[in-house]
Amino acid sequence: MDFETIQAATADQIWSALAAHVRPGRTREVPTEESGGCVLASAARAAHDFPPFDRAVMDGYAVRVSDLAGGRARLRMAGLVRVGSEPRWPLEAGTCLRINTGAPLPPGADAVVMVEDAEELPDGQVSFAREPTVGEHIDPRGAFARAEEVLLPAGTRIGANALAALVAGGVSRVTVYARPRVAQLSTGDELVDQGRALSDGRIPDSNSVALEELIRQTGGETVMFGRCPDEPVALRASLELGLANDLLCISGGMSKGTHDLAPGLLEQLGVRWLVSGARLKPGRPLRIGRAETGCWVLGLPGNPVSCAVCFLLFGRAIADGLQGLPVRRPPHLVGRLAAELPPTQERPTYKPAIWTTGGDGRPEVTPLPWRGSGDPFGMASANALVYQAAHAPAAASGEPVQFIPLDLPR
Repeated sequence: MDFETIQAATADQIWSALAAHVRPGRTREVPTEESGGCVLASAARAAHDFPPFDRAVMDGYAVRVSDLAGGRARLRMAGLVRVGSEPRWPLEAGTCLRINTGAPLPPGADAVVMVEDAEELPDGQVSFAREPTVGEHIDPRGAFARAEEVLLPAGTRIGANALAALVAGGVSRVTVYARPRVAQLSTGDELVDQGRALSDGRIPDSNSVALEELIRQTGGETVMFGRCPDEPVALRASLELGLANDLLCISGGMSKGTHDLAPGLLEQLGVRWLVSGARLKPGRPLRIGRAETGCWVLGLPGNPVSCAVCFLLFGRAIADGLQGLPVRRPPHLVGRLAAELPPTQERPTYKPAIWTTGGDGRPEVTPLPWRGSGDPFGMASANALVYQAAHAPAAASGEPVQFIPLDLPR
């Protein structure tokens, strides 16, 4: 592990360090229908031409252009070519075939005339209003993709539209980066399961459920889900189990209190820190390191807003890198403030916010009330993080502001 520890790192320093050191993980071959959400580790190539035959792109009549040349405007109807079936016979001179959109073009036909440009007559003939051109309203075989053509390059996250393209191209199996195996551990004597009585200074373990959903959204798979009191032997055993995975996320126990045991125990287990503390609000206690097993360690603050913000900023970047995606600074867009934003002090800040689009289509950003990083409701309605540099002055409604979108605008 050839890196030096960065103390009190800025967000940009953290992203740069992660980009330099996080590398893609394991690959596996899976059936295409099971690949949704995964990232391609190698290019996916078409198994056949698409379309696999010349086909009509309009409901109409398959014709031979030469039959309608020179003012001849009528042809005998010879049948119907349905979508999903092969033509029963080639198109003979002087005839036409009714054809559905997507149906294979019969041999001999070289154009399709739209229904709107033709009229079926009582005597079994079809009258055409104009003379077509060769290839009109036809998709020739291979018009969209040829066999062995790259449909999707390596590094593509497979969403619904990508899945459709793979299936259309006949791709039955793809090679993807395996979903990162993520161990998740919440620490603290004060944490209890949801629904348990709150007494003796206990609070619900809200970070665990939030992190599990955030891990799922990044393409990771939570394979270990636990909570551990601030007891050295039990905590060390849990951490050791967690380090057998691709990523270990720990919430709490990362500061300098008497019960913040995780950093020292992780160092005993061979973890080296890439980042030890962040010059960031919220998120000062953040730690990022790597174990001798290759497992990345993301030590998150225990306060709910800090925990969520730090995962969104840096946990997502690590998960991207493990899946072969670029590790980079998330997009910072510029919007118009819809409410006043207080000044900052010595640390840059990322605060929960809501972004929408105004009547002119431009982004508008409303900072949510800041009641401290320990507010478990502070991120509940956020779909953005509004960014302010250190020592930034107060900003009035209507002024420009940078923000990171977390979801679609409201």
